[in-house]
Amino acid sequence: MPVSAELSRLPGIAASFYRAGLMREMVVAMLRGETGRDLIEDARKILSEMEKESKIEITGLENMPESGAVIVFNHPNNNLIIPAILDLSVKVFDRTKQRIKLTIASEITMLSNKLNEKVALPGSPTLLNRVYGLYPDQIIPIPTAENRKDYLTGRAIAIRKILRSFKDRNLIAISPEGHIEKGGCISPTETFHEGSGKIAILATKMGIPTVPMAIWEEEKKIQVIIGQPFYITAQESDLAAVEAMFEVSKYLPPDLRGPFK
Repeated sequence: MPVSAELSRLPGIAASFYRAGLMREMVVAMLRGETGRDLIEDARKILSEMEKESKIEITGLENMPESGAVIVFNHPNNNLIIPAILDLSVKVFDRTKQRIKLTIASEITMLSNKLNEKVALPGSPTLLNRVYGLYPDQIIPIPTAENRKDYLTGRAIAIRKILRSFKDRNLIAISPEGHIEKGGCISPTETFHEGSGKIAILATKMGIPTVPMAIWEEEKKIQVIIGQPFYITAQESDLAAVEAMFEVSKYLPPDLRGPFK
């Protein structure tokens, strides 16, 4: 069973942290069990290095509600996602003082031939939980590998945190794909995570809109388009995930829309 291709990208991402002067600082903080770092301030430092490799262009910020929204995005690769999400977080904070809460897989996975069959790489949940623990108010870790003993309890805890965030009218970012796209195209609909659809349905019932966000690379630039907010109409979680990704696909180039092409 091969390790996720994203593992090969970690050294490059770690290098950005090192050049930004954050690597040693964060390692020491993790060893000490510290929490409460400011993700926005760290993001500013990291982005100064990441943007030396690829510029980020975000359009449609005016479509982002100032509070209470589910941001749904496609999942190309971490070289695009991490800079895009960090830059969005900084720009939204500067504009509204709102902090986007990020839902992130809490393990590095080994993959089968089926995109959603994942096995946690030994030791990775502990490592990532320590990293995410530096930002407990801004990152919501979610187990995605079913072989984990804490798979069900971890997901239940994450859902409770998301519901609390909805009640507090926070901004939550999720990806129904939850795995890396092949060739930058949206994955087949049957691989979408129903949990994302369930979250969007819950948000709609609480009067919270879903905001589509498309991420891709074009001419060595990371392109991000924030689309018009909408409310999920589907009543079943799998169909809600498809509906959300269909809205995201509208803002991608036609050749990257996968099943929605």
